[in-house]
Amino acid sequence: MNPHKVITGLTALQADGLACPVCGANYLRVRVPSVPVGRSVTGSQVHACVGRCAEVATAEHRRRLARGW
Repeated sequence: MNPHKVITGLTALQADGLACPVCGANYLRVRVPSVPVGRSVTGSQVHACVGRCAEVATAEHRRRLARGW
């Protein structure tokens, strides 16, 4: 995880690290292993499901950096 990576456009649960920003899995309702992938604008850690979702979240961040976002 890059602790300086700020992820925007999240729901309240995603911004609090309680839901996956890729698939939307609600970690309060579904037991899914997750990993931190960045921070929300509030400073909370954002978590994505282990595996494909974490890969997608990281790849999306790289694309945004390449575009200068």
